[in-house]
Amino acid sequence: IMLTAHVGKHQQAVSSLSSSNTDEQFKAVRFIKNAIIGNITKKKLYMDLNVSPILIKILSDNIYNNDMKIQASVIIGSIANGNEQNILRLVEDGAIKPLLELFNTEDPRLYEAAARALKALLESDKTPHDTIFEEQYLKNIISHLKPCDSNLSGSIAMRNNPYRISEVTAQLISKISINTEEQNKIAHHEAIPLLLNLITSKYNFYPKVQEAALEALSCLCKENKDICMKVINSPIDDESGSTIKSLLNLVHSKRPEMKLLAITCLTNIYRSNTSNTDLKKDILLIVLPALIKLLNIPDSNVLSQSAQITNAQERAPMVFSYLISEDKDLQKAAMEGDAITKLANIIKMTSSEDEEQNNYENYILTNTTLHKERLREVRIHKLFSSLFAIASICAYEEDYRKQVIEAKLLPIIVQSMSHPNFGIRMAACHCTKSLSRSVKTLRTSLVDSGVINPLLRLLSDPDIQVQNVACAALCNVVLDFSPMKKVVLENGGVQRLVTLVHSTNSSLRLNAIWALKNIVFSAESQIKDKIMKELGWDQLYTLINDEELDIQEQAINLLRNLACSNEYDIEETIKGLGETRIINIFETKLQWGIQNTNTNPKVDNIIIQTIWALVNIYAGNEEHKKLLMTDNILNCLFQFITHKNEIIRLAVIWCCLNLTNPDDIGTPERKKKLISLNFPNAFKIIINDPKIDVRNKVKEILKHFE
Repeated sequence: IMLTAHVGKHQQAVSSLSSSNTDEQFKAVRFIKNAIIGNITKKKLYMDLNVSPILIKILSDNIYNNDMKIQASVIIGSIANGNEQNILRLVEDGAIKPLLELFNTEDPRLYEAAARALKALLESDKTPHDTIFEEQYLKNIISHLKPCDSNLSGSIAMRNNPYRISEVTAQLISKISINTEEQNKIAHHEAIPLLLNLITSKYNFYPKVQEAALEALSCLCKENKDICMKVINSPIDDESGSTIKSLLNLVHSKRPEMKLLAITCLTNIYRSNTSNTDLKKDILLIVLPALIKLLNIPDSNVLSQSAQITNAQERAPMVFSYLISEDKDLQKAAMEGDAITKLANIIKMTSSEDEEQNNYENYILTNTTLHKERLREVRIHKLFSSLFAIASICAYEEDYRKQVIEAKLLPIIVQSMSHPNFGIRMAACHCTKSLSRSVKTLRTSLVDSGVINPLLRLLSDPDIQVQNVACAALCNVVLDFSPMKKVVLENGGVQRLVTLVHSTNSSLRLNAIWALKNIVFSAESQIKDKIMKELGWDQLYTLINDEELDIQEQAINLLRNLACSNEYDIEETIKGLGETRIINIFETKLQWGIQNTNTNPKVDNIIIQTIWALVNIYAGNEEHKKLLMTDNILNCLFQFITHKNEIIRLAVIWCCLNLTNPDDIGTPERKKKLISLNFPNAFKIIINDPKIDVRNKVKEILKHFE
């Protein structure tokens, strides 16, 4: 009975929203707002009571005054906050357009409430942006970046902070700058000069406005070279005289959030390949050291900025990962700045489930308004981004991998493969992929850590991205390392990889066939037989003709590895595919390569694998050689002798070396055939080849023809 009465009170409030009495309406909307803020249960209750269409009607109908519309906007924003199901329901009920219509108001309180509600709806990546990008709405939004004290009369400017409208508008722009098309549309409406104005020193007294503008700029610059160039070259009304210098000044801010946002903006500009050599120096000398400092676990005597520190440190490792990715100079500088040790400390802190032992997090809970649930989210994101950063920094250099192992991170990486959060499982796989590039590491630490079984389990992960990265990591783990190959075979790994080879996802197909190819590399005949029993020769033929060129390349490479080492392996490969099909593979791929040469680097890669597969088969017995000495194949090989790619030139020479082995009984006949096709004269053309390996082999093959 008490529960019914409790629900009845809230039902009555919903009913009162439609009352003809304006006082009763306002009382009801205030009651609902106060009931739901910070209360997940009440939010669900009101959504179950179907409050959404009534709130949207209040936004849309002119009979309601601005105060009612403000309260309704706040309720929509609160209900949407942190709940995707509620967001999608509000969007489905039509909340976006009425909120955008409210942006035409001259009441800054209403604009702010509507903008914050829309921002909450945009937290879901499933929220459509098309209405927002309609010309009249987008233009209106961007116009509100102008500080209200300069384009509105003083009577409607907010007393405490006249720039709150600019702040919330910049925050909104951050949420709708997701892809290149959106970024360009926003830039087309002159948002960049307005945002640059907000980061200048004259707004130092309003740091949150500067931070909102920085975040919007960084989102607009992400992977968009044209916008980055526009930002760099735009004039800026500041004593620094340039955008880059203004951003570098903000890197020195005492506010961790400001510092990180300025770093993020500069990182996105740097990674867009603007070819700015001075910026590279600034990144090395100013930006990277400042970013590494943000990786420090702060002293627990820093009370006033503790929430800001938590927010900045949550995102800093991912910015770091993006900044140093594929840049060896920055990775070296990061190593010298002790970044791995700092990241290791974050990983050890955030991976611990024992909150009693986590002094810093207990301090945050005790001394700030950060809720326990939010702190758990922060911990997950910090672990995720720090693992990604570790994967980036140790992707290339053995010394860096060694430091990761010495930091005792491997057990945590393996443990993280079983984490309930899919992002952490994926990041742990990225770490494994980077670490497994080292044979030395493979033979010691990775084997001892027991990484292979968790990796195999992740091939069946519910999340396809995790499956993909696990498969990519497995490619490295099994390459030319027998103990790992046996574990994969004995624990159902091959069966799972074969299942993934049939996936409709091309990345999964690619990584799965790549892993199978690496297992077969230098493997015993028995292992090759087991794998082909699972995969099937028909499926291999299908993959060799896949619509994706990368998959074709790896499938032909698998064929190359299968037909390697001994006559038995070559014979089994020919029998498995059948003579007709194997001839067809080589003739069609080589002819296709001639027709498409110089059009795509992937074409060269397929030609390379095809010719090296021929090299292996030509190393077989007389029947094997004879089978693939068709006129079509030989004519193609002849045309590749002077190919611009030295690996292709070298592979053709090796084909001819195997066909003209002085110890083989059929060599005289094959030499005669090659001479009739003018092979020796063609080889003489490249006798002074710029590549020494090619020159040496040309001399050797010409001796075979003497």
